[in-house]
Amino acid sequence: MIEFSYIGDIKADVHSLLTAKNKEKTVHHVKAVAEMNIKIAAQYSLDAHICEISGYLHDISAVISPAEMMEYALKNNLYIDAAEKAYPFLLHQRISAVIAQEDFGVTDERILSAVGHHTTLKANPSEYDMALFVADKLAWDQKGDPPFYIAVNNALNHSLEAASLAYMDYITENNMIKHPHKWFIEGADYLRAKVQP
Repeated sequence: MIEFSYIGDIKADVHSLLTAKNKEKTVHHVKAVAEMNIKIAAQYSLDAHICEISGYLHDISAVISPAEMMEYALKNNLYIDAAEKAYPFLLHQRISAVIAQEDFGVTDERILSAVGHHTTLKANPSEYDMALFVADKLAWDQKGDPPFYIAVNNALNHSLEAASLAYMDYITENNMIKHPHKWFIEGADYLRAKVQP
């Protein structure tokens, strides 16, 4: 999907590709998310390599524009949610998964699913889906700590489900989400039924 000279080392290739496309901020973000996801892996006995690679690849679609993402989605008959029509940038999670598979040769469904749902999550998420979802929020790409950091970090001491839901509830209750994706709504409903108050 992306014309580039890949060497076969995912971390090095991600760094080189993002740097070549002048995405220095994204370079720092994906590294921070990968590091956070490794910590979560240790806390919940997950495969640290899967969590690290998921972190590095989750925003690789930053190298193309939202308009190009929409064009790809339309051309390939992908499901396009109303939220994605309003905010095409939301497609970046799924386009990142496509790039991970097509350009980086990733075949592990745990990585592809985590990358493909790291913004919205989904119903019945895997531990790897939730780990990347939470890592992405705790290592966000804005200045300072996110306003939901304490709530999400504290919930992470209970479970991945609780941490994921803490973020979803916080941004919903504080009107920080403009147009919830269908998968976000389904994911939040699923977690509410699973997490004990």
